[in-house]
Amino acid sequence: MGIKVLINGFSLLNGENAQKVAILFDEKIIDIRESDSFDLSFERIDVDGSLIIPGGVDPHVHFNDPGFTSNETFSTGTTAAAFGGVTTIIDMPCTSLPPVTTVNNLKNKLNIIKEKAVVDYSMWGGITPESSFEDIEELYRFGVAAFKSYTISGMDTFKALSYSDIEKIFNHFSGTNTVFGFHAEDFSVIKNSIEAQTDDELKTVQGYLKARPIEAEVVAIKNILKLAKKYDVYIHIVHISSKEGVNLLKDYPKASCETCPHYLEFTGDDLYNLKGRLKTAPVVKNSEDREFLRDGLSNGSVNFVSTDHAGVFWGDLKLNSDFSKVYNGIPGVQLMIPYLFSEFYEKTLSLKKMIEISSENAAKRFKIYPQKGAMLIGSDADFTILKKEEWLLDESQLQSIGKYSPFYQKKLSWRVVSTFVRGVEVFSIKDGLKVNFGFGRYIPAQVD
Repeated sequence: MGIKVLINGFSLLNGENAQKVAILFDEKIIDIRESDSFDLSFERIDVDGSLIIPGGVDPHVHFNDPGFTSNETFSTGTTAAAFGGVTTIIDMPCTSLPPVTTVNNLKNKLNIIKEKAVVDYSMWGGITPESSFEDIEELYRFGVAAFKSYTISGMDTFKALSYSDIEKIFNHFSGTNTVFGFHAEDFSVIKNSIEAQTDDELKTVQGYLKARPIEAEVVAIKNILKLAKKYDVYIHIVHISSKEGVNLLKDYPKASCETCPHYLEFTGDDLYNLKGRLKTAPVVKNSEDREFLRDGLSNGSVNFVSTDHAGVFWGDLKLNSDFSKVYNGIPGVQLMIPYLFSEFYEKTLSLKKMIEISSENAAKRFKIYPQKGAMLIGSDADFTILKKEEWLLDESQLQSIGKYSPFYQKKLSWRVVSTFVRGVEVFSIKDGLKVNFGFGRYIPAQVD
């Protein structure tokens, strides 16, 4: 690969806001300057006043490969990521067959997806009631970014942990640097909420909202947090959706959380109109929770944003008249960066803060920084090029198998026009996908 220079772009050199930059790179970033004073023999790429940020990191996606590939594959999922300026994804362990709960299962998955990815990828490991301490330790040494568990699960192939299961795991890994991530909704609270309704009520949008109350998230986080403090372990709450849930975590330095674009934009009132386009678990909450999460991006109580990308073909699974049977999941990786920049950049958040919530903080938390999530000398030359331009989503242009989004009627003001991974342009708005499947690489977390 020859050495190239990005010119006439704006990025973060120091401080909070964008400055004009010239970036020298091959597979890695070689140098960054305020002006183009590099050797004239290097190839120039003129980005025409666009914004250059570190490639986006989405630390929570379900690309379902191998196993549930009718919903999503690594080919379609990573293509959507490339179109959306996400250069590194971290895939969840639960929607694979077999699930990523052992090193052998992880090796099997990596062997299958290595010819499919077009952006780089890391992996979560999974913990179920069948997991052994040895399984967890081996996965950690193999470089999984963190470990995912559920306190409630609808998957026969990836069952939830009880709080006593969690205590045994925390006790064994007390004082270590292992990060334990949780889908935190309490099983008993949800069970009681369901049993308090009639069968006909449960078939409605209102029934679903009542079935997954804020209390479910709060009770689960309280129980997990109490055990984390007792055994001195790192915890991470995925797709947090409530004000009270975030507030519980703020006084424990080994706790972190992520939220998703749909929790930043929508409330339960929107579910009545958007229906399957917005049905997720946890469900979106109320306006007070939404505003608190938005504020949390600026004050740091919410550490970063992910998508919980979990789409499905737009058909019977999303259009069932019985809302309780509508699939819980939406695609999101292609729209995360455009949404965040359209909604927050130059309005409430500086460029520095935008980079933190869209790449840097997740890369740090999951131990792939500064290789990923940074524009530093020696970092991978992963760039997302954004242009200020109003546009409206055409759902048919989504690269996921699921071509639907709750954002389909929202006017966006920033668009991804180019995506670079390790110095190679993998997507341009003019040409679409520009690399072959298999270009993406596995990025193991840095093991202590």
